[in-house]
Amino acid sequence: MIKFNLDKEVGLTFYDQIKGQLLSAIYCGKIKEGDRLPSIRELAEALNINYKTARKVYLRLADENYIEIIKGSGAFLQKGSGENSYEQMRRRAIFRLMGEVAQKAQKLGVPPRKFLELLESYFSGTHLNKLNLAVVDHEEEAFIFSRELKMRLGADVASVSLNQIQTNGANELFQKSDYFLTTSWHMKEVRQLAEEYGKQVVEIKPSHEIYTEILEAARDRKVAIVIQDEQTMHASWEIFMNIYHPSTEKQFWIAPINREELIEKIIEEAELIFVSPMCWDEMRKRAPAEKELKTYENFISQETIDYLKELQLLGATP
Repeated sequence: MIKFNLDKEVGLTFYDQIKGQLLSAIYCGKIKEGDRLPSIRELAEALNINYKTARKVYLRLADENYIEIIKGSGAFLQKGSGENSYEQMRRRAIFRLMGEVAQKAQKLGVPPRKFLELLESYFSGTHLNKLNLAVVDHEEEAFIFSRELKMRLGADVASVSLNQIQTNGANELFQKSDYFLTTSWHMKEVRQLAEEYGKQVVEIKPSHEIYTEILEAARDRKVAIVIQDEQTMHASWEIFMNIYHPSTEKQFWIAPINREELIEKIIEEAELIFVSPMCWDEMRKRAPAEKELKTYENFISQETIDYLKELQLLGATP
């Protein structure tokens, strides 16, 4: 069954939002003629709106022949016919989409055959440019980001700690890398390094979803973050305590795993512990089975991943 959502901050009426979501679900094939929709009462409860408001929205949709309200049974997607059938509406929407995309590709100077090849590569992940990336950061961050880039992009990624950049091994990695990657905290020094090798730098932007979830938890629970390298604490502390400081009186810790006494205190008192992937095995061994631990696979923002996918697909100068 379709679930509707409302954003009370946007300048659209509840009716416009629900109608738009209903039509999108039809066009995407998520619901079909005759499928059951939430009842008026279910809609009001799910969206936290007045019953009369929900009823008014549904009655208007029924008047416009989008839905059918059957007393005692609920609400259903109206069965269309002829030119008004939802199958034809969906077919027309797909046809319009194809025409719009083809027009945009033509305006960008992309021949039809080339566009089809790019589209195939985009969906299949084949025939992409091979990227050689060098992630330069503190050891823990470089390791985590490199692992994630390998998993999400299938790229060749080298992890280089900031204290290793002058070694012979790092020199070889830098020479064969196409791009240097780092976070905003080290952008200045890594950009200077990249210029020495004639390379470009891509900023790794963090995923805000992780920070949001941690801070949401920290409002009601005692939360800790356990990391491997004390050198990475400056970034975590700046993000959580200076930029996203939670409005809470609950205890909140950020600690490296080698701080034995502090880690024991965290294991004893924290209600939820977020753990760096580098520390997961050790923390899982040390913490009792009932202690709630959580880690992440994706630390990099979708924006950064999409930019690198763009380079894989089109290169730096498409």
